[in-house]
Amino acid sequence: MITAKATYNLIDQYLPNTPESIKAKLFEYYQLIEQENQKYNLTGFYNEKLFLNGIIESIKIFKEIQARICNLSSKEILDIGSGAGFPIIPYFIYQQDFNLTIYEPLKKRVDFLNLVIKQLDLKNVVIKKIRAEDSLELEKFDFISARAVSELKNLIEISHHLLKINGIACFLKSNSYQIEIANAKWIMKELDIQESVLDLNTFFEIHNVLVFYSKTKKTPKKFPRKWSQIIKK
Repeated sequence: MITAKATYNLIDQYLPNTPESIKAKLFEYYQLIEQENQKYNLTGFYNEKLFLNGIIESIKIFKEIQARICNLSSKEILDIGSGAGFPIIPYFIYQQDFNLTIYEPLKKRVDFLNLVIKQLDLKNVVIKKIRAEDSLELEKFDFISARAVSELKNLIEISHHLLKINGIACFLKSNSYQIEIANAKWIMKELDIQESVLDLNTFFEIHNVLVFYSKTKKTPKKFPRKWSQIIKK
């Protein structure tokens, strides 16, 4: 585990002008992951790599979203399948000016995320043990995010009914995103949406892209299907 001073130095290097109170909470979050990782099986990252690739990268990604895709301030935000909380929890700690809901189907990860909320005294955030396709919170959210949860075609189907009209769903993808877009063309046609792609700067030797869409009309009643059907096509 790296020290508080080491994490503060990394924050100063990559996120200058971060308030001391936010630095302290980011370090506390990092400590919780390190301490609870074996119990909850949260991530394969440790030490400096965990802080850089998990926490700081998450914040930098959402800063790009805020600047180039969608103003998140005062919005209703949903993150699907957060696991240890990446990428939304680090950004929520950094910029607590929106309402956050997290869907996480695994109980042990729900337990960990609730521990984070309690220990860091985070407000305006709710963790729900549920799969997105089973949720009845129709057209509730202005913005939906997901990272490394499933293939693009699946993410589109399980998110569309939860978005408000003109809401945006945004998914972090790797270099294989073009194949995923090709595989998702049929569901995009069904839902009358057009994908956009934002190529991110390379953070810490990892190349990422954001694939996102805006909801233009109501979700047909036949979507989303059950997960067993979704993954077949």
